[in-house]
Amino acid sequence: MTEQAKLRALALALLTNGEGINRRSGQFLGQLCAPDHYPLTPKQYDWLGKLADKGGMSEQFEGIACVEW
Repeated sequence: MTEQAKLRALALALLTNGEGINRRSGQFLGQLCAPDHYPLTPKQYDWLGKLADKGGMSEQFEGIACVEW
């Protein structure tokens, strides 16, 4: 599984779970689910990590490298 596919899967799982997700976070996660999203900036990568922690999915996040596509 590619890093981009892992990001999509995590974003979709966080959206489905819904814990700690507000409108702004939901928009961000929704963009990650799109097949043509842009590379994450380091700030966005950190934000995704915080959302994963809030959603109880920090283990899945730890398996995703911060890479630029």
